[in-house]
Parts: sequence; C-alpha cells; structure tokens
Amino acid sequence: MGYNLLAVLNGVIAGSVWISQTIVSNIGPKNGMLIGAICYAIFVSAFIRPLKGTLYAGTIILGLGQALLWTSEGTFLSINSDPETIGRNSALFWALYQTSLLWGNLFFFYKLHGHETIDSTDRYWIFGALLVLAILGALVILLLKYPLPKTISPTASIASQDEGVKSRSILESIASSFRLIKTKRILLLSWTFMYIALEQTFWSNVYDSSLGYTKAFGTTVTQSLVGLSGVVVGIGEILGSITFGFLDARFPRMGRDPIIISGFLLHVLAIFFVFLNIPNDAPLGDTFTDAYIRPNFYLALLCSALFGFGDSAFNTQLYSFLGEVYVADSVPVFALFQFIWVLTLVPRQVT
Repeated sequence: MGYNLLAVLNGVIAGSVWISQTIVSNIGPKNGMLIGAICYAIFVSAFIRPLKGTLYAGTIILGLGQALLWTSEGTFLSINSDPETIGRNSALFWALYQTSLLWGNLFFFYKLHGHETIDSTDRYWIFGALLVLAILGALVILLLKYPLPKTISPTASIASQDEGVKSRSILESIASSFRLIKTKRILLLSWTFMYIALEQTFWSNVYDSSLGYTKAFGTTVTQSLVGLSGVVVGIGEILGSITFGFLDARFPRMGRDPIIISGFLLHVLAIFFVFLNIPNDAPLGDTFTDAYIRPNFYLALLCSALFGFGDSAFNTQLYSFLGEVYVADSVPVFALFQFIWVLTLVPRQVT
C-alpha cells in the first residue's frame, strides 16, 4: 500500500503544480507556505488511526500542500537573497530543512528499538508528536516577515531587486512554465531535476524499506534501523550543506561544477555498496537471504551518510542557481522543478 500511496501523492503533486503556481503568484509565498504546512499536519493526523480511506484522502491533501509548499519555499528563498547571499542562504535552508530527519528519526529509533512490530501505543506516540511539530511549524511561518528586510548589493542586477512574484491566472501560469521549458537552460536542467527525483525516492523509500525487510540484520534491529538510517542521512545532509555553504562563501570562484561532481561520485559509491550489502528481493518484502556479502549494519549506515551528503550537493547548488538566475520571476521555475520531479516518478511507481 505504501508504494500505491506514493504514486497517488506524486500524481496529485503533478496536477497541482499549476494551481499552486497561480496561488503563490496571487497570495504570496508566505501564505502559500502556511497553507502547505496545514496540509502536512492533516496528512500526519491520518496515521494516528490509519484507515484505507483516510490515508488516501490524507495523501491527496498532502499532494496539494506539497506542491504549494515547495513552490512557495523556493520563491521565498529567491526573493530574500541576492547574488552574493543566495549560495549561503540555500545551504542554510537545506541544512535546517534536513534537521527534520534527525529529530523525527531519533524519536522513531528510540520508540521502536527492540520492537519487531509497531503497536497502537507506539503509533499514537510517534504520529501524535509529529502532529504537534507540524502545527508548531505552521505557527512559525506566521512569524516570518515578507519580504524580509535586506540591503541590495551595489553590484546586484536590476532583476535581483524585483519582488520575484507576478500575479497570474492558471492559464498564464501554464504558459509561463511552457515558455521556460522550451529554453536551452531548462532543457539541460531537466536532467538534473529527474536525477534528484530518482535518487531521493531511492534512499527515502526503496532503501529504507529494504533495510526494514532485510532480516539478516537481526529481527530486533531492522525496525529501528530504518529510523537510524534516516538520522544518518540527515547528518550527511546537514554536514554537506554546511560544507558546501562554507566553500561557496570562501571560494566563490570555484563554481558549482566541482560540488555537483563530488555529489554524483558519492552517490555512485553508495549505490555500489548497496548492491553488495542488500539482497535483491529486499524491496519486495521480508527476506532472510544474503546479498553478495553478509548484510552489514555499519556499511548500511555508511551508505545512508553518502546518500545524504551527495543529495545536499545537488540541492544546495540547484536552489542557489535557480534563485540567482530566475530571481526576477522565480515562481514558474520552482513550480516547473516540482512538475518534472514528480513526472519522473509517477510512471515508475504505477508500474
């Protein structure tokens, strides 16, 4: 059922991107983030007492909220940055965002350590705590100032001083995105969008599920290993964001290419280790078989760290680039990023 819900989620996001672009263009990114955060809270509440109907309904609401939230966040980041600060701000944004992997998964690991199954009491505690955090996150958004006070650098372009949000209808939103997708720059970036979609879905869904199904780690370890893997991914994401933010600030002439290449090489290494360490049938259900080597707990966590570090390389540089180049009107490009992201995944999940 998990993979079906994921397919529904990405299908809804793909259809909602155009609506979200119009909403953000008309109500602003701050209000868009607030509505998206409320949708996340509704989705989390569906797991407190999970029923098939409420889970699918919650997933649809989450799809609407995620399209709105991510379009709004990228736009808000772009508006409140200039060419000199966009690299630093993108790294800070990604590091703060990935702290969610630490707190949520540490709690998950603590509650399920030594458990073979998730009982109702554990479920109430886990998703009750997540619901409280989701509500607090929505309240924090209310405290944000929009736009944030900032000083424009004398060297900044005229475009960077624009608001970055233009009011438009749904048809105008679709037209603006399709004008973008025909440009050479976006056609080239589309391959990066698709790669990010595939690698994030692999480590956040397929790999984590495979760890839980691989019983060779030990029946009392596999459930908590999923949470611990998320913690290690989060540590990799945060350390990577800090590292790349530092490099961008201290060595601006280095450019983005070395960071992107290093992230890709880390992912290649992680996938090779996964190939050696995780059984082929692990994504499909419980398995007691070995891979090419006996499944190793520490190697599995090393792979999680490599996935996180490499993912931060792609995302910090992508947000920095989009926010710098499309600052004059950033809503369409961030909406287009979300659309290509989910369009990459839907056919694969349906099959």
